[in-house]
Amino acid sequence: MAYKYFFLAFSLVCFTLANAQRTDLNIHFANTESDTLILAYYYADKILVKDTLYSEDSGSFAYEQDTLLPEGMYLLVSKPSGNYYQVLLNDRDQEFSVIIDRSKQPELEFEGSEENTLFYDYLSFINTSRQQLTKIDNALNSTDSMLVSVIDQLKKDKDQVNRVVAQAQNELLEKYDGWLTAKLIRSNLPFDFPVFEGNPDEVQMKKYLYYKARYFDQVDLGDPAMLRTPVLDQRVNYYLQNLTPNQADSIIVSVDRILSLLEPNQEAYQYYLSNFLNSYGNSKYIGMDAVYVHLALNYYGKGKAPWVSEDNLAEIVDNARRINPILIGKKAPDFTVYRQDGTAVSLSDFKNDYTVIVFWKPDCGHCTEAMPHVIDFQEKYKDQGVDVLTVCTYSGEKYGKCWEDVEAKGMSNLINTGDEFNRSGIFSKYFTTSTPKIFILDDEKKILLKKVPAENLDAVMIELMKIDKENQKS
Repeated sequence: MAYKYFFLAFSLVCFTLANAQRTDLNIHFANTESDTLILAYYYADKILVKDTLYSEDSGSFAYEQDTLLPEGMYLLVSKPSGNYYQVLLNDRDQEFSVIIDRSKQPELEFEGSEENTLFYDYLSFINTSRQQLTKIDNALNSTDSMLVSVIDQLKKDKDQVNRVVAQAQNELLEKYDGWLTAKLIRSNLPFDFPVFEGNPDEVQMKKYLYYKARYFDQVDLGDPAMLRTPVLDQRVNYYLQNLTPNQADSIIVSVDRILSLLEPNQEAYQYYLSNFLNSYGNSKYIGMDAVYVHLALNYYGKGKAPWVSEDNLAEIVDNARRINPILIGKKAPDFTVYRQDGTAVSLSDFKNDYTVIVFWKPDCGHCTEAMPHVIDFQEKYKDQGVDVLTVCTYSGEKYGKCWEDVEAKGMSNLINTGDEFNRSGIFSKYFTTSTPKIFILDDEKKILLKKVPAENLDAVMIELMKIDKENQKS
């Protein structure tokens, strides 16, 4: 079994605490010039600055406050060198001293910090074990003519190192349960799988489902300390990006699970709920607005985001309610628009296999770039069961500009429409705040895709038709 080596890529400084209710950090840099020290901390995917300290005497710095800093992993960044060190602050005692001497090994000496002594000793132990395993692996890979008995002994040595590491980890976790060091070690332990039966594909799927279901078992997302470590965001991102299919329905299930686990940690819950809303609301991936709508209606709209002002809350929920009817998979709202001669055209009039709706407006640079692609697309697919309907989003006194641009852009062969008086409310129904906006509907007017780039229309239609043919065969 391979053991991960926790945060070995970083230079680390470690500190602990014992029943004080104030913070008093004293840091001294030996054998190096440093006139400024940045005290920073991890915050989900960010590193934020807590304070800037200036040298009191030849590289000595002090930070004091009458309350404890929130528990987590902090950074000491020295200037002008830019060297940085990680320190642990627990929620018990934050009064300690540390000497940092880069000319020595180890380069850290500290007093009054059981937590960091424990953490740093563990890192030294893990580093030594890693070096032993590397030496064994190099020996195993050094020659093809090695005696079988030698190979067997090397493998036994490797197993022994791993057993020692596992035993040390288990003993530390049991003895120091609840310490920040133990939380960080537990979050990085390897994952053990039971034996699954079946063919290779079935076994792989069972392992995936088992791993996904238990992925957060070793990390307490509800623990406030986790927000101020690299662990929480790494876990959340990996779960969403690697263990969750990139489709809205699956992401909604995963986001709900994450938020439910975060709920006891209100600071982290607020951060991630806000982050999810913004990231999925602005996602470039087609269909991710369904996640935004879900979050807006089921969290913000149900009083689960009390930190948001009434005006902002109303705007978020209103936007979601307007987007909701035009999500992928829903039947597109019917509407009636008008040709230049006043002839009414309704969405329900189109009976072909596919209907492509293109919302555009004059004086829109992206629309000007998109329209040649739309025209070429219409020419190619006009006899293949595809209707193309353009809707100009200008109304009122600007309405006449629509028809001037139809002529200027060479759009005469398209089905061009508009709604001078916005009688059908189409622009609100289809949320046409930006253009061009392209929808592809099936024969039942269900929304297959939206926000399709005009230059990709041909490739997308080829794929849709291919899928339809395969479905018909099956």
